[in-house]
Amino acid sequence: MSNTAKHPPTLKQIAEKVGLTAAAVSLALRGDPSIPRATCARVTKAAKELGYTPDPELGRLMSYLRKHREVRTVSALGLLSLHKEPSKWHENNFLRRLHESMVARAGELGFMTEDFFFNDPRITAARMRDILLARGIKGLVIVCGPSPVDSVNVDLSPFASVTIGYGVGLPLHRVCQHQYEEMFLLLEHLRALGYKRPGLVLETEIDRRTRHHYSSAFTISAGGGRRKAVPGLLRPAIGKTDFKKWARAHSPDVVIAQGSLAALGYADWLAELGKNTPRDIGVAALDVDTFSRHDCSGIVQDYEAVAAAAIELAASQVRCGEKGIPETPKVLMIKGRWRDGGTTRAQKTNA
Repeated sequence: MSNTAKHPPTLKQIAEKVGLTAAAVSLALRGDPSIPRATCARVTKAAKELGYTPDPELGRLMSYLRKHREVRTVSALGLLSLHKEPSKWHENNFLRRLHESMVARAGELGFMTEDFFFNDPRITAARMRDILLARGIKGLVIVCGPSPVDSVNVDLSPFASVTIGYGVGLPLHRVCQHQYEEMFLLLEHLRALGYKRPGLVLETEIDRRTRHHYSSAFTISAGGGRRKAVPGLLRPAIGKTDFKKWARAHSPDVVIAQGSLAALGYADWLAELGKNTPRDIGVAALDVDTFSRHDCSGIVQDYEAVAAAAIELAASQVRCGEKGIPETPKVLMIKGRWRDGGTTRAQKTNA
């Protein structure tokens, strides 16, 4: 009989169970004072349930390194949010995950971070530059606000600069989700389950902000079957009346939504048409929220990896002495992964 132990759970697996980031779980397991005691207890309980045990040798090494760490001058990276309210970092689940992961990865690379917000229109671009320089900022990671912008109100020439996503129109280095590949990945899994008539439902603003990657990949991939493909439903806002009319007219066997909350809302509308999910029709999301309790099939986007990659790219520029708008901007794409959920199931095949 083999006595080989099972692989211990990772911090990321514990994080998914408790609805926190891996960085927060790491702090909680160490009893860091920045994490509430109740959260530490909840994380510790979840870790034990998953079979997690700390590595004593690794813990001893990390304790030694923290104890003997030399005091040194540390470069600083500015986390620049185009949201006007500072609280948005913590109120918005997406921004919170980005922020926690950026801070954690910067610390691992030896950088301090400081948050900045454009909440005062009276501050000129030159003044903002002077503020950043006075705070010792060497590089910036820029996160767009609720609306896309063509520029930012700061002189970027003294700073290494990276942005996340496509919301900032400047030709900067950027890190993005690989939405194009994620659509192909989602359709691949849906076909493996036996679905033949996928239908895409997407707000036009989301399609525009993702550079039409979702709609173009869907058009290319879904149009290759024998039967006539289901046309996508793209509207500025998706209403129940338009959705039901589209579903009746084109009879998709699986509906693809941008987010899992939207997907579950569409499942409710389909139920009003007498179609049960997943018995009669499937529903899948291009961005499954793993921090919510609902069980939706689709793509899990790795925002933590996006945030870490943005910090790594900014840190690399700082170390290489690169500043300002790059002559040749780099685009780094992070691909998500498929997750089986309760809104799809294997389809019966005709004998």
